[in-house]
Amino acid sequence: LTAPLRFPPAVSGCIRECAEAQSKDFGLIATEQGWNLYVCGNGGSKPRHADLLASDVDKHTAIKFVDRFLMYYIRTADPLCRTARWIEKLDGGIEHLRDVVVHDSLGIAGELEAEMESLVQSYVCEWTDVVQNPAKQIRFQHFNNDKSGDETVKFVQERGQKRTPEWVGDLALVETSPTGDATRVPEETDTAAHWWEVGPIADFPEDGGIALKYGNTQIALFHFAMHGTWYATQNLCPHKRDMVLARGLTGDLDGIPKVACPHHKKQFSLETGECLTGDPYSIQTFPVKVVGDKVYVKLPAQDILLENTCASERPCESLVEPMKAGV
Repeated sequence: LTAPLRFPPAVSGCIRECAEAQSKDFGLIATEQGWNLYVCGNGGSKPRHADLLASDVDKHTAIKFVDRFLMYYIRTADPLCRTARWIEKLDGGIEHLRDVVVHDSLGIAGELEAEMESLVQSYVCEWTDVVQNPAKQIRFQHFNNDKSGDETVKFVQERGQKRTPEWVGDLALVETSPTGDATRVPEETDTAAHWWEVGPIADFPEDGGIALKYGNTQIALFHFAMHGTWYATQNLCPHKRDMVLARGLTGDLDGIPKVACPHHKKQFSLETGECLTGDPYSIQTFPVKVVGDKVYVKLPAQDILLENTCASERPCESLVEPMKAGV
């Protein structure tokens, strides 16, 4: 259900009100005669106690009123406006809302219910759809060119359950490295670089990134479909040394195409690799070209790249020898 903003609901089965339904966008509390319906509550930094919209209504009527309330809110609220702020601005406040929802003063109750029913009938669980559709499951592969998983993701056992381990403590930067980065390829290896065909254009997301397995390391490929541009970088974020940049948030900063690490939002230029957030890090970038419907990335030989970066099947836990920027 697409609404101006999120609307947490709650249902309490008794007057103890453990679900705190009177502080939610809509809440139902069981009574001896049926249900009390509260609306337009809000917690957080500017709390608002919900208003009683209807009392002691049966289950069918309660659901009908909720449907009308939600659709009227969606129709009339400003974008990013929660129900608490909406009711404060609404002419007539809760009395007007009660007239519309309970007494159908505008004669639109049938329309509101029909709109909600249409949404209910068109609902599809996106995750169930993926589980039942092998073609869509391809979108969730870690590597675009390899069906294996990301083996840098490790787990530890704790109290009979598994969790990801804590990060290794902050790593000291190598003093002799002017960029604070340790995954640069030596300048002299450029002669060994070649254009690697990574696949057809249709195999890659239009606006975002995806990881590629290159020998025993990882490359992040980004496509900015709106501008028709492509970028390739190391997949390793030099901050915590995790292979995550391909899953980062893409965009631009003053016209500079960038990716933000999904962990700590360190931002890097996709053109130069420099850190745009002022941190002493940088990433390796690689040229990309499109020939026909094929995408190519210019990379050093696999063994040369592996010598200067981290293998794809193990986390990076220490800095390697700093190298002079190449490509």
